[in-house]
Amino acid sequence: MPVPPNPLSRRRAMGMAAAGGAALSLPLLGGCSDDDTGEAATPRDDAPAGPQRGGTLTAALAGGGPAESLDPFSAASPADFARNRVIYDVLFWSAHDQVQPGLALSATTAPGGTSFTLKLRKGVVWHDGSPFGARDVAFTLRYVTSPDRTYPSELSGYIDPAGIEAEDDHTLVVPLSRPIGDPAGLLAANQIFVLKDGTKAFEPGKVMGTGPLKVTDFAPGRSSTLRRFDDHWDGAPYLDELVVLSLNDPQARVNAVRSGQADFAAALPYTEAAKGRGAGPTVVHKGTRNERTGFGFMLSTGRPPFDDPRVRKAVRLAVDRQSLVDTVLLGYGEVGNDLYGAGAQYYADDLEPLARDVDQARSLLRAAGAEGVQITVRSAEIETGCNASAELFAEQMKDIGLKVKAQTVSAAEFFDVKAMESVDAVTFAIYGFPLQAIYTRTALRPSLAFDDPQFKRSLADAIAVRGADERRQAWRRVQTAMHDRGNWVVWGFADTLSLARDRVRGVTGRGTAKYPYLGKAWLA
Repeated sequence: MPVPPNPLSRRRAMGMAAAGGAALSLPLLGGCSDDDTGEAATPRDDAPAGPQRGGTLTAALAGGGPAESLDPFSAASPADFARNRVIYDVLFWSAHDQVQPGLALSATTAPGGTSFTLKLRKGVVWHDGSPFGARDVAFTLRYVTSPDRTYPSELSGYIDPAGIEAEDDHTLVVPLSRPIGDPAGLLAANQIFVLKDGTKAFEPGKVMGTGPLKVTDFAPGRSSTLRRFDDHWDGAPYLDELVVLSLNDPQARVNAVRSGQADFAAALPYTEAAKGRGAGPTVVHKGTRNERTGFGFMLSTGRPPFDDPRVRKAVRLAVDRQSLVDTVLLGYGEVGNDLYGAGAQYYADDLEPLARDVDQARSLLRAAGAEGVQITVRSAEIETGCNASAELFAEQMKDIGLKVKAQTVSAAEFFDVKAMESVDAVTFAIYGFPLQAIYTRTALRPSLAFDDPQFKRSLADAIAVRGADERRQAWRRVQTAMHDRGNWVVWGFADTLSLARDRVRGVTGRGTAKYPYLGKAWLA
């Protein structure tokens, strides 16, 4: 059921008026949408009234080269994510402040918080026609939390995979090592794509999902082809076929759509949106306000100078947020308030960003004995604009006497653990994850974690409490601590733009426009 978007807070309304004017005034953006469906095409006068069946949609997305995988828990590129979102189904998914049922219908915590019970959807079949059930979910949870995986899921810190038991074919009891008050929310935050029991190989002909499309051809780093699955539990998809092209060059993706070689391209650069008015039968789509990407910096609190809260606040006071939005995002967004997760359930969008105050920032640096300190900020184009933001950040910090060196690396190098721990700050962009995912994942990396005892207690409470009101209050405490003295400098929320032929319909975000959901797409 669609959920109405949240009303604008004073901060967000002012931010849109100041930062969004240039974007909203472009004639090309007549096809943009800010509604809660995430579907953003402008109907033609001769377009059919409802979804039409048939046809092949070709989508161009940034790929991961030879490392691309049909293992949904090894995915590392937009092409991977978009493809795997339609091959597999998740237990729960989250969009617009609400958790939605997928293969699981409910998750109920037992008294005392020692376990939770999953009730699973009946009548679901795998791509080979075999029935889906509790054994598949048990296998999946053990798979994603296995210590043998390079990056085990953070769920490994909460569930006891060895103790999972199936009460019947569609009921599963999951024991907990730590209490979880909202297991459905945590599972949605972690996007648990369900694998078939016993899955060992991830290649065409062997990989099985329950999703609306099944893979027939897969060439990592080049392209993949998926065919409709008529027996999908949520109804057969409208498309006959989906082709996913892996194209890393943003201009190549744009050219593919404008030339008719592709129908849809994700991650449209702001420069292309600004200059591409009237470029053929194409429409720029804008993700919903709840699906914006937070751009910012994470400061390492485990080393000087950012182990001192006065220095962290000085940086937040010195950042010229509007200048970053105007320069890096070309106005396609709004200023940030130092909190990732805009649009997520329990997000505190009424906590205002600090106004720029160079004098107060200098005073805090003097009090901390940090005047003239040199810091290194590690950056990569994990999102277009990260490197530019690091350079502008360095210029702005000169105003308070901080010397900033930008260490620019490739996206493949960026997440090296030791390298991240050796620097003072990193650029970071996070799209519309639920708060559970954002805060638990960043807490796992020492270089990104906020090492503050009160904050940690509040975060544990937010994960553990069962009542909605208590949970809202706990998340408020978490975000207030981060906003007041934390290690995030979130300077802006960026619109997510994509380009499509004007016949494309039904492309949605399902929580993130960064990796579009194509399972309900159709061609007019």
